[in-house]
Amino acid sequence: MNNQNNALNELDMQRISALLYPLSIEEFMRDKWPGNFQCSTGPVERLAELIEHPDFNSIDTLVRAPGIGDIRADFTRVQRQSRLVTPEHAVELYHSGCTIYTNNFASDVIQSWKKTLDTAFGLIPGRAQVNAFASTSGTGLPWHWDSQEIFIVQVKGKKRWHVAPNEDIDWPTLGGRPGAESRADIKHQFRTPGKPVAEPKEWDTVDLEPGSVMFLPRGYWHRTENIDSSIHIVLQVNLMNWRDVFLYLLENIPAFHSAEWRKPTLALTPDKLMTDGLQEFQARCGLFNAIATPQGLAELAQLYSSNR
Repeated sequence: MNNQNNALNELDMQRISALLYPLSIEEFMRDKWPGNFQCSTGPVERLAELIEHPDFNSIDTLVRAPGIGDIRADFTRVQRQSRLVTPEHAVELYHSGCTIYTNNFASDVIQSWKKTLDTAFGLIPGRAQVNAFASTSGTGLPWHWDSQEIFIVQVKGKKRWHVAPNEDIDWPTLGGRPGAESRADIKHQFRTPGKPVAEPKEWDTVDLEPGSVMFLPRGYWHRTENIDSSIHIVLQVNLMNWRDVFLYLLENIPAFHSAEWRKPTLALTPDKLMTDGLQEFQARCGLFNAIATPQGLAELAQLYSSNR
């Protein structure tokens, strides 16, 4: 993070140092980032900006935070698909045992924290996100993995996490659960395609309480139990990869939506595939080279940032 350090102001440095405590920024970046698990507990005061923020005071303030995005209920006590809900229904479902998920907090403090995370971890502006989960004591979420690098900050109550490295997939671009080997959208990412994906047989267990911070690398297995009623914040760092970049190019660069790209081609028939088809394919790939310039990359980053 040496280059990023130069861009961090004093407040940014204080926040990131508090988040990574007791490791220094240099130690975390050298030994943990982005693929190694880390968990620690320290003084609550160091993260008071987050832990004492009024948006995270209770289930009522959580679902009614100004500018809040989607609110989702995860049915942890019964076998039902999670779904989007209204603030009023979220509170009702929370008291019945559901885990409530909220995102896109709009307060000045949270927006400032997102900018700090973008700067500290070298992200395109707008990449970091701040979400929150609230749940009553009892069963939590089952075994799964996420497709982002995330910091868990425990705000209220005590929550038990069971965590384990993922032996089936490296750097997944989608979240998953046991049985994910059959999903068409992710099956090519597994180390051994077609091999059944089962929950881990061995894991570590950690209890988070206010002042605890846990870093979960992308793809790391985890499941939860709520020892008390709990609220925790998720700081999503969302490192980009080249697969993300090319998918974004195809969907958002105007040139890829031109009539020339949309026009049906007669060059992909068996008799023309290796002649006319190859020439057209090479010409289309040339557009990637045309935008692979310092200016093109800068414009792509600016476009991505403006769309967040």
